[in-house]
Amino acid sequence: MTPTNFVITIMDNKDSVEASQRCIDSARKRNMSVTRFPAITPRTEGFEDMVENTGLNIDAFATGYSRPENALACFLSHMSLWQYAVENRCNTMILEHDAVFTDTVRNIPFDRCVTLGKPSYGTYNTPETLGTQLLVHKRYFGGAHAYIVSPLGAEMLIDKVKTKSEPTDVYLNRDNFPFLEEHYPWPVEVEDTFSTIQDEAGLYAKHNYDKGIEIIEA
Repeated sequence: MTPTNFVITIMDNKDSVEASQRCIDSARKRNMSVTRFPAITPRTEGFEDMVENTGLNIDAFATGYSRPENALACFLSHMSLWQYAVENRCNTMILEHDAVFTDTVRNIPFDRCVTLGKPSYGTYNTPETLGTQLLVHKRYFGGAHAYIVSPLGAEMLIDKVKTKSEPTDVYLNRDNFPFLEEHYPWPVEVEDTFSTIQDEAGLYAKHNYDKGIEIIEA
């Protein structure tokens, strides 16, 4: 099943729109189509009600590496696309605005959820074999900037939200979801020059920190 591809974009933020266009253009060069998906932000009408109604554990988002409200909004954006996958019964590729394709993604075999993204922060393991395999670079996604989820996988991600919620990439871990996979070589990388989520401590862990990453408002 060919996935439907979305890049989460803060539609009224110039930097986010420009970054997502770079993602779209990099996909187009590889004969792939990516569509913008409007992000939820702390400024979205009804944001506080969304957080409460979803049952997110607010305390778990105060990690010291990101701004809690922004991390909550990011989680809700991803969750909206998990719901899309369930409601439309389709594999769904979820991209963040700073994702860039370095290779074509075509008919990648996977179980329920597979990351395509090269880890963007911290230390990680490099897979020793090619193709799709159980997640090895970390116990969790080293950035939730590029992954595909099936309808069944999306249902399972949604089912644990009320009991296990935390920042999106850390939530996607093998303790919560033993079926998580990755595809190597990673066909997507991050080109981040700004962040709407991390604070200074979070930026310091990013691999592009030395190139200069600006903290901006979502």
